[in-house]
Amino acid sequence: MTIKRADLLLKIIAAAEGEPLTPAQLQKVAFLVAKKFPDDVPANYYRFQKYDYGPFCVDIYRDAESLERDGLVLITINQGGGWQEYSASYQAGAYEFDAISDRISRYIKETVTWARSISFQELVRSIFIDYPEYRENSVFQS
Repeated sequence: MTIKRADLLLKIIAAAEGEPLTPAQLQKVAFLVAKKFPDDVPANYYRFQKYDYGPFCVDIYRDAESLERDGLVLITINQGGGWQEYSASYQAGAYEFDAISDRISRYIKETVTWARSISFQELVRSIFIDYPEYRENSVFQS
C-alpha cells in the first residue's frame, strides 16, 4: 500500500490528539517528516521553498482544506492571533493509516509533541540550526 501525502498530513494533525496545530507547527513537522524519511514519502510529497520563516509549502494548506471538506480536519481561527489552526475531527479517529509504518507514526507523534511544546521562535530557530539553507529568504532574525 502506498502512502498518500494527505494521509501523512492527516496523521500529523491527528497526532496532536484533538489539540490545534499552528501553521508553523504543521509546516515544520511536515518538512521534518520529508527530511527524516525521504525514501518513504510519496513522490508528490510537499516541495518546500525557502520562505519568511523557513521551509514552506502552500499545498499543505490546500490539502488541509480538502481534509476539512471530507470532515476529517477542523480549521479554526486562533482568537488571540487571527491565524488558522488545524485539529483532527472526531471522524479522523476512525481513519485507517495502514500505509504509514509504525516508525513513521512514532516519529510524527514525537515531533508533533515536541513542536507543540516549544515557542514559535524556538521552532523556527531549531529548523534553521539543522537546515541553515532555509534561512536564505527568512524575515526571522532571532
